[in-house]
Amino acid sequence: MSGPLTSIFYWLAWLLFRPLNSLIQYKITRADLRAELKLDPTKPVVFILPTRSWTDLFVLDRICKDLALPRPSRTGLNFPTPDHAGVVYLPAVLETRIHPTELTRLLETAAATKTYDAQLIPITLFWGRDPGKETSLFKLAFFDSPQASAIRKLFIIIANGRNVFANFGLPLQFREYVDKEKDATTAIRKLTRVMHFHFLRARTAALGPTLLRRGVVVSTLLQSKTVQLALQASANDSKKNYTPEQALRYARKCALEICADYSTVSLTFIERFLGTFVWNRVFKGIDVQGLEKMRQLATTHEIVYMPCHRSHADYLLVSYSLYHAGLVPPHIAAGINLNIPVVGALLRRCGAFFMRRSFSGDKIYTAVFRAYVESLIQRGYPIEFFPEGGRSRTGRLLAPKTGLLSMVVEAGLRQRTRKVALVPVFIGYDKAWELNSYSKELRGAAKQKESVQGLLKASKILGKSFGKAYINFGQHLELQDYADTHLPSWREQVKNSDGPIMGFKPFIAQLAAEHMRRINDAAVANPVSLAAVALLSSPQRAVSEEELVEQIGHLIWLLKGQNYSPLQYIPESAPRAVVDWSAPIARIRRAPHPWGDLMALADRDAVLLTYNRNNIQHLFALPSLVANFFRTRGMLPEEAAVMGCRALYPFLRTEFFLRWDMQECETATRECIEVMVKLGLLTRTIGGDLRRPDVASPAFSTLAMLGRVMSETLERYCMTALLLAEESKSDLPLQRDKFEEDCRLLAERMAILTGRDAPEFFDKALFRGHMNTLIEVGLVVETDAKTLRVDAKIERVAERSMELLSDEARQTLLQLLSRRRTPVVTAPDASV
Repeated sequence: MSGPLTSIFYWLAWLLFRPLNSLIQYKITRADLRAELKLDPTKPVVFILPTRSWTDLFVLDRICKDLALPRPSRTGLNFPTPDHAGVVYLPAVLETRIHPTELTRLLETAAATKTYDAQLIPITLFWGRDPGKETSLFKLAFFDSPQASAIRKLFIIIANGRNVFANFGLPLQFREYVDKEKDATTAIRKLTRVMHFHFLRARTAALGPTLLRRGVVVSTLLQSKTVQLALQASANDSKKNYTPEQALRYARKCALEICADYSTVSLTFIERFLGTFVWNRVFKGIDVQGLEKMRQLATTHEIVYMPCHRSHADYLLVSYSLYHAGLVPPHIAAGINLNIPVVGALLRRCGAFFMRRSFSGDKIYTAVFRAYVESLIQRGYPIEFFPEGGRSRTGRLLAPKTGLLSMVVEAGLRQRTRKVALVPVFIGYDKAWELNSYSKELRGAAKQKESVQGLLKASKILGKSFGKAYINFGQHLELQDYADTHLPSWREQVKNSDGPIMGFKPFIAQLAAEHMRRINDAAVANPVSLAAVALLSSPQRAVSEEELVEQIGHLIWLLKGQNYSPLQYIPESAPRAVVDWSAPIARIRRAPHPWGDLMALADRDAVLLTYNRNNIQHLFALPSLVANFFRTRGMLPEEAAVMGCRALYPFLRTEFFLRWDMQECETATRECIEVMVKLGLLTRTIGGDLRRPDVASPAFSTLAMLGRVMSETLERYCMTALLLAEESKSDLPLQRDKFEEDCRLLAERMAILTGRDAPEFFDKALFRGHMNTLIEVGLVVETDAKTLRVDAKIERVAERSMELLSDEARQTLLQLLSRRRTPVVTAPDASV
């Protein structure tokens, strides 16, 4: 009678739950579930649920109905068919391993029937997103648990019915597993084990580890070996003069200042607030790529997200996108400047932990912070921090800061649970919120401190449109595997000692540079950035609409043809659509004309648009360099172009974090030339030389535009080489700081004389990076006294670099150099 009674109770429960089911709100992990599942309509579908729950089954039935998927049904002793999908509870399958059941016989019969196959889809329903926290009876009663009783499940439904998350796994083929094994029993056991681990990993990826109360975290930090050693050292520090009690109080104060107070309730609130009141008003959409990779990675690795830093919106967008996709939002390293009233507390409850801009020899603070980072890694919490250390004011990637990276890497190498994956994240915007303030800061204005008053003023952005935001998760780097290759002895050192790892500092520098290259590999060539590249490379920042569309088309085909990276993303590849989308956002003015409309930028808008250009300038570094060889010549042997690129490539690679190493440079250059030939931007002569297009042809206009993309960069290189060649003739010691300042002043003067309103052109950091590369390639030697010794070859380099400049730029630069130290002489009175 158990069968008929069970059916009666089932249908009675279905009728009672039906009104409640219509009120439940759910989300699914995959944006286009039907397309991603790729179900074969000729094979039966079997849904597998991790727990026995009619409630979960009823909700799953509603989801399948809404999405036009096969609806699950209780098939009893019958096989599921293509017209009637089945459902199986994992506990029922596990029971078959203990004693034979009706399900055992059904599975064995299906396995023995060689023509029978099915698509197995594991489904996990999360009621709320709380991983569990040692706090209160309320949470124990109302938050989801796989072991919840029927009564407790009712409370869970009441509390979390509007926050249900459905995680659909990709289908597994029943026959594939069965045919690999010698008998049906072994195949079913293996399949059960696979499903069991899938559900465990899915829960970890979606909810994360169990949370600890903040007080417990602080107490644990103070008892850690790292902090205890720092406290002992402080007792012997005559400068600090701490008593043991004072040192302990200060350590506790540091821990409370640092630690997050992670709350899923706050996360749910901020996700709904941002989605309803901010993103929908500010952005026309958030375009996220690579989430499926992250979903798979989260089941097997400890993840450290390391995005580029463009805006204060970055950390909100990344956490929002991950949470919205069913993944655990990370704990985020935030600057202490963001710990302002109200905002700081909310960020802390959303996973932010705060760090000072400088630890300045504070051993106790350093120890507490290091211990906290180690605890996050060891307990399996995902982490996020910005390797650049601060927001880029120019749109370029900044040189990475390695302090926090060193702590994360060391903690990752010393933990032995799961592998650590460092994930590069490219973030881009059609228009960043802070562009106006960035422009002012580059001109010397003081950075505005974060405050509640500033936050209230920033609310005015809600009335403006900033286009779309773009997030692209790049190719992760597996920390332990990378260390095996580049730091071979690390395993023995970590096993045998708690001390510093030999060779760790250069390893971190190499790892940081590699990570920045991987961020650029995932670059998003959004419409506004493409329009910025073309318009800012046009004379007077104006061009006919027809020509602009044509040039953007060439830029897109260059990206597709050479394929800088498999992970690069072009959201819009129709040139006309790029122009139409960009015009209102970038404030591109249209000037009607009988011969065709003109598109132009006002000076102020052009300055702001350099930020977008700089986001993707590295994608066109090689094509632009090749184009520059034809700026002053009509024909050039292909080998000469390749060798020219090889000579300048080290400088471009350092400045733009380009992906190819020196051994790959020649191959990449030849591929680039081949694409340019196919597009008609260059032609090959019978003798193998490269020829530029006729001056009157549209292709020549595009080639000239492409050359101007890197013109300012090449001018900076030329300035440095010419100044070094001049200084090398003097017997006086050349101080590095003084020389870099001279380079900056020369660039600033040239910018004014040539009418460029681009503060980034004379950014001292760019000259510093260029100087580092000159030292690396051996053209300059830096002494211990910070003076420079210049190789005689620099004169030849300066001479060759002049060939890459336009006639106007060359003349201006030579005039500036000739007058640099000329004393000021009063002109004679013409009346005398």
